[in-house]
Amino acid sequence: MRRLALLLALTIVPYLHAQSTPKPADIIAAENLFWKSYIAGDSAALAKQLAPDFISVEGEIQTGDQVLAFVKMFHEHCSLAPVKMLDPHVSFLTPTIATIVYHATETPTCGDKSISGDTNISTVWIYREGAWVMHLHTEAAVPPK
Repeated sequence: MRRLALLLALTIVPYLHAQSTPKPADIIAAENLFWKSYIAGDSAALAKQLAPDFISVEGEIQTGDQVLAFVKMFHEHCSLAPVKMLDPHVSFLTPTIATIVYHATETPTCGDKSISGDTNISTVWIYREGAWVMHLHTEAAVPPK
């Protein structure tokens, strides 16, 4: 009986551990959800993905509230085509802190004017209260060649 209990424990414990181990696909899915919400102008969904101490770094440094206000203003006159993540690289600093770095093509349209540009993006995700939330998001435009 003791052997059976030991065998069962050796079989179940690694399985349970594997189920709680974060995977790169989890982070890629969270990043894709961020872009889906951003493209839809869904500030409520975006707000759920931003950590309370979220910071965005682009041309300037912005808090989560500033980013949400920008998204609302942007969607009054503009839209954003789906963002294509190219060659995403995910690293786990700890089981609850991950980074994703990738190249993307963004195509905003304002009125009848459409602009396409390449961007290098990085995001730091942290696992809090059962969900991955953004702690830091950076974007740097790639100059045209």
